[in-house]
Formats: sequence, structure tokens, C-alpha cells
Amino acid sequence: MKKIGISIGALQAVLGEKRALEICAESGFDAVDFNLKKYGRDGFPVYADGDEAVIEHFSKIGEYAKSLGLTISQTHGRNRIATSDAAFCEQMKWVSRMDLLATKALESPTCVIHSVTTKAFPDGDSTFMHEKNLSFFQYLAPYAEEIDVNIALETFGDSEVEGKRVIDFFGDSRELKKTFDALNTHKKVICIDTGHTNKAHAVGLSDGSPVPDVVETIKMFGRDIKVLHLNDNNRFSDQHLPPMKKMAGGVKWEEVYAALDEIGYDGVYNFELALGYFGSEMENFVRFLGGYLRKSVEGKL
Repeated sequence: MKKIGISIGALQAVLGEKRALEICAESGFDAVDFNLKKYGRDGFPVYADGDEAVIEHFSKIGEYAKSLGLTISQTHGRNRIATSDAAFCEQMKWVSRMDLLATKALESPTCVIHSVTTKAFPDGDSTFMHEKNLSFFQYLAPYAEEIDVNIALETFGDSEVEGKRVIDFFGDSRELKKTFDALNTHKKVICIDTGHTNKAHAVGLSDGSPVPDVVETIKMFGRDIKVLHLNDNNRFSDQHLPPMKKMAGGVKWEEVYAALDEIGYDGVYNFELALGYFGSEMENFVRFLGGYLRKSVEGKL
């Protein structure tokens, strides 16, 4: 039986981490994607207290998840790793190191970290973007190896630059693969974000040529895919919709599931959805999703 998971950032923010985990267990999920973003801002709660504090804090959360029958299959680290501000770039290296340590303490195998974005570097050429991206992940690699945590590079989508919608440089999965292949570590994996890749394919390159769609991207990365951010959108905005057959989304779910089967994917089918849309009904929506998403991945809808 395939295992299903859900990204719980919105639940964590509204209901707290313990209650978020409880709801997911009660709703029939096997695993969760634990969000670390709040620990990397506003005074760096827990992180600022050092390694021992991080280990103590997140070990307790991990143990609680385990007591509920949940696996923390992955964590979500930084959305933005670099800007033109050198001090910010150095800070993100430190924060991401702490993200990896928190991931280890949670007994999760993988931390997802975004790549360098076109939004931050709209004038960056190919050489610059690859060097900037690779240098960041190569910096983290020895520590990831030391503590035995995977770094997951996530597929990208589009960006808005000067009011114009353009493909993000690493929204072209072929460019992401170049960084991935060049990264010298055995602790590297790929996170497929179906929504991001769906948007990138819709935008295409500036010369009008297409980039790989979700299914092509899955087949391109193959067994290097270890975690997922499954979601859908209308190809224009990052809606993080669940899979629905009659929705106007662009992700072809039957083909995506078939491609994952074809490459032998055996990890958690984790869904990253816009739970915050549902406000006070968020908890009820998650309870509905537990059964719904399981039927989706098993082809029973």
C-alpha cells in the first residue's frame, strides 16, 4: 500500500505543532512534511540557542510524532537561499545548517531547500546562476554527510520580474539537473513539486520553446526522486490545489502516478496543499483529505 503524507506548515502556524501532528494522525495520514521556516526568522527561535537546544527541541517533536504512528518523511527548509545581500547569504548558510540538524533530530531523512531564484537575480546569466546555486549546496554537503541527512533540491516554476511573468531559471528541469549532477555528495536527492513544474512548462523559455513537463521531469530524474510536493494549479498561480479530475488544473494525475510507478518510486506520496484557504474549516478539510488523497494515489477516484 502506498503511503500518503501532507505538508503541515499552515496547521503548525494556526494550531501549533503538537495539534497539527495529532490531526494528521487522526485523519489517516502515514507521514507529514514538517515546516522549519519559522525557525529561520524573527530572532531565530531555538536555532539561536545552539546545536544542543535544537537537538533537544526537535527530538521531542519527533518522538511525539512517532507515538502517534506518524513518520516525518521530510522537512521544508528555506524558500530563499540567496540575494544580492552578502550578509543574508551567509545567514542562510547558517540557518540551512540548522535546518539539517533539526531534520536529523526529527528522525527525518530529508530536508527540502529551494534553489537560487530568478526573482533575486533577474540579470543572472547561466554561469552565474549555476555557480551561485552549486556553491550554496556544496557548502552544506559535508555537514549533510556528517549527520546523514539528505538535501533535496526542488523543481521550480516561474517568477515575476518587473511585472512580467517569466520562467525561473531552475524552472527548466534540465538546468536543475545540471546543478544536481555537479553537486559532489551522496546525500543529494530530488523533490518533485508538480505545481511548480506545471507552471514552468506553461510559461516556457523566452524564445517560446517548451521546457519539460511534470511527467518528463519525473522520468528525467528517475530514482533520484525521494520526496514529493504534489499539488495542482491553473498554470498561472501557485494555488496548491489537491488532485481533482474535473478541476481546471494542468497536472495530469494519472500520468504522474504512472510515471512514479515506472521509475520505481517507493517513498511517501506527500501533498503540499493550500490548507490556509479553508480558515476555521482547515481541520475538517484535512480530515476529508486523509481518505480522499489515499483514493487518489491508489487510482480509486
